[in-house]
Amino acid sequence: MSMHKELLVLGLLTSGPRTGYDIQRIVAAHGDLYTDLKKGNVYYLLERLAAAAFLEVQSEAGAPGPLRERHIYTLTAKGRERFNSLLREVVRSFELLHTGVEVGMVFLPYLPPEEAILLLDERRQTINARLALVEQEAKATERLHEQLAQDHLVTLLEAERSWTERALQRLRHRNESSPPSSAASCPGDPTRQD
Repeated sequence: MSMHKELLVLGLLTSGPRTGYDIQRIVAAHGDLYTDLKKGNVYYLLERLAAAAFLEVQSEAGAPGPLRERHIYTLTAKGRERFNSLLREVVRSFELLHTGVEVGMVFLPYLPPEEAILLLDERRQTINARLALVEQEAKATERLHEQLAQDHLVTLLEAERSWTERALQRLRHRNESSPPSSAASCPGDPTRQD
């Protein structure tokens, strides 16, 4: 279970009991701030947290849907301890974020140079669109803690954009200044010289 996702679900229950639907609505309303917590993840995490005794679950009759009941989740004392522990750990720790593009760069020689440039340019455009959206969301809040969270996302996106632009520049320069070469050895081979 991802530490920050677990922290998010527990944190949303610190203010009081909620249904899974309530939590999902809050997550959806916060756009890119909670973007990696999908609807299926919310319900999966709620079940796992309840099984670990971090949450108490009560069923309430009369809800719409085939089961005709809704589950209401409440943070237990053990859950509050877990929330406090996770909060401290997430704030103090640093873990390098791998997006998978590192692996893609290792195997980039398998693509024609022009296609690699086009794909990275698409990546740059996607990053720019996402950055504009996050910056817009950041302006919409006056709460310092939410501004700090949004600022972190903006900084990560700016770093991704900067790297992508440098990669594009280097690939374009190499494509213009050197003739095509064949891949004689496997990309990622430490003995290969590019």
